[in-house]
Amino acid sequence: MLLKLLPVFLVLFSKSLFAYQSPIEVIEYIDNTKVVAFISHADIMKVAKWTPLKSKLPLTVENALKKVEQFLNKKSIQNLKMHEIELKRVPHHHETWHYLVKLSYKENNQLQFHYFVVLMTGKVIAALKEPESIK
Repeated sequence: MLLKLLPVFLVLFSKSLFAYQSPIEVIEYIDNTKVVAFISHADIMKVAKWTPLKSKLPLTVENALKKVEQFLNKKSIQNLKMHEIELKRVPHHHETWHYLVKLSYKENNQLQFHYFVVLMTGKVIAALKEPESIK
C-alpha cells in the first residue's frame, strides 16, 4: 500500500520543492559605492508599473524619504543626514522602478553610511555595501 502512494508523495514533495523562487538580486552603484539588495518576487509583483513621461510616478521622492524615516525610527538611529537619492529601474523588469537612498550618521566620531532600496509600493529594503576586495 505504501509503495503505491510513494509516487504521489514524490509529486507533491517535488512541487513544493521547486516552488521556491530565489529573490531578485539588485546591484546598484551610488556615489561610486557598490550596493546589493535582495527583493522577493512577491514584492516585485506588487509594485505599480510606471512608464516615464507617460504616467504619474506612483511614489514621490518626499514620500520615499518618509518611508525610510519610518523604517529607521524603529531602529532609533539619531543624527541622520541624506546624501543622495536616485530613481532606478529594477533590472530585467522593464516598467518597475525603485529609489536608491544613501544616508549617514555619526557613531563614535566616525561617519557610517546606510543604503536603502524603496519600492514604488513604499516598501523599504536595507541594501548592503559590497566590501572591498582583498588584493
